[in-house]
Amino acid sequence: MTESDPRAARVRSAFETALSGGGSAGAWVPPEPAVLAPLFPAYEIEALLGRGGMGAVYRARQRSLDRLVAIKLLPFELGVREDFAERFRREATALARLSHPHLVAVHDFGQADDGHYFMVMEYVDGSDLAARLRAGPLPHAEAVAVVRQVCDALEYAHAQGVVHRDIKPGNVLLDATGRVKVADFGLAQLAGDAPRTALTVTGALLGTPEYVAPEQTQPAAVVDQRADIFSVGVMLYELLTGQLPRGVFRPLPERALNRVVTRALQSDPALRYPTVRALRAELCEAPRSRRGWVAAAALVALGATAAAWHWWPKPPATSALVQAPAPFINSLGLRFVPAGTPGVLFCTTETRVRDYAAYTTARSLPTFAAPTWVNYTGGEPGWQREMASWKEPGFAQADTHPVVGLTQTEALDFCSWLTAHERAAGRIGPQDHYRLPGNAEWSLAAGLKADAQFPSGLYPWGGDFPPTTPAGNYASEDLRAAHERYVRFAVVAGYRDGHAFTAPVGSYAADARGLHDLGGNVWEWTDDSASPRTVLRGGGWGDARADKLDLATRVAHDRELRCYSFGFRLVLERKKSATPAPP
Repeated sequence: MTESDPRAARVRSAFETALSGGGSAGAWVPPEPAVLAPLFPAYEIEALLGRGGMGAVYRARQRSLDRLVAIKLLPFELGVREDFAERFRREATALARLSHPHLVAVHDFGQADDGHYFMVMEYVDGSDLAARLRAGPLPHAEAVAVVRQVCDALEYAHAQGVVHRDIKPGNVLLDATGRVKVADFGLAQLAGDAPRTALTVTGALLGTPEYVAPEQTQPAAVVDQRADIFSVGVMLYELLTGQLPRGVFRPLPERALNRVVTRALQSDPALRYPTVRALRAELCEAPRSRRGWVAAAALVALGATAAAWHWWPKPPATSALVQAPAPFINSLGLRFVPAGTPGVLFCTTETRVRDYAAYTTARSLPTFAAPTWVNYTGGEPGWQREMASWKEPGFAQADTHPVVGLTQTEALDFCSWLTAHERAAGRIGPQDHYRLPGNAEWSLAAGLKADAQFPSGLYPWGGDFPPTTPAGNYASEDLRAAHERYVRFAVVAGYRDGHAFTAPVGSYAADARGLHDLGGNVWEWTDDSASPRTVLRGGGWGDARADKLDLATRVAHDRELRCYSFGFRLVLERKKSATPAPP
């Protein structure tokens, strides 16, 4: 910038105001989306989501990838102060180091032409935990589930040398499914940093005092991952009671949970849990201990609380399989319900891009597979497309779209990983496991007989063909309009469902059992035999013919075939267990 540059003059004026004490974040007015548009040509700024002392957050659509993102803007008057600019840079640096399903991902960071510092982050469709708390304390099961996910995120961050130092409900986001995303790493301490307290040079405290560990206010103290453990203890108590544990606070009635909170809140870091993994392990045991204590004491007054665990399997003595009650929500936020087969729960949606991304991250798998030629006629003979992998199917996919382009073997590997992950976390029992549905199970879930034969004359929307309202994601006029290559594609004449390719799971109404997209969106792998060819069910976004959309239709393909209209749905088989795991 030159001295004659208007931006330089504005920076100098703002800096002088800040130094004189005349500036404040409260006086800053976030720019309107239309004002920001010229500064971010790669994004369509849609709306201002909210503002606070450290800036404003906007919802935007990244044009190149057609995905929603969040753009965080630091107030101009704070950006000229090196301490605040450094805090903003620190948040971007910390998040850039991390990639985890329960951490908000950062996509970009920089300074706009008008001088504003900005950060482009993952968009989370939901609200924060502080907003959830305004409705009152959380049910015990929900509170424990939230804190477990926070612990998962912190365990990963700590392993990467990052201590958050500002864990509180306002920095924990909840998406529409209840899945946790930890955000705001502005106070993070990174591996290799010189020890820092939460105090500024003027003695002001950065962070929220009620959640800050005592050592964070002591200049000579070492601050490590145990500071986050203290904050988690404060938050857990608040989630359970709606109150902060100030001074001599009232103990929790559940002795196991009270033990967790008491140890996490020790003033001396050496007396706390040594790691967040140790805290999480005891937290996983707490619900079981609590249930046994209630039963032993026969406290009828706690019956309503015990009912919160009603979805635990209650196996009859005559069978190794049980009909597990609904709902069950797993660690990925996927919901499972009974669908006709005793002891088996069906996922209400197809497996999403973000679910498979969590698996590849945990297993450190490569993002891309070898390019594969996929034949797909769809009314245009000989038409082919090269598909690199599930990450690049040839059209835009957001996190909530069904993952495609996977072989059946890869889908089965995902099931094995998720089973081991949730057994280790205590979310499912030692004999419970995730797998793909069999043909008979899929038919029962669709409301057919187990041995239903084609044609059944039934479709996901009823007994008439074609559908007359957006009943699901099929080959529609939207597909023809998407690109000139699809103008000869067979579509349901006059039908529009709003999506040219895949649609976010749950975009269309569920059936009577609560299952979405049993017809349309993607074909779903099943698993019934060891033969090289196996069956897919349900039709996909590229299908328009009645014979493909009949609920009884089975299409056999090589289990190692990749196709951008093939996906999968999980089932959870729950077996008899002496100590069933909480959800």
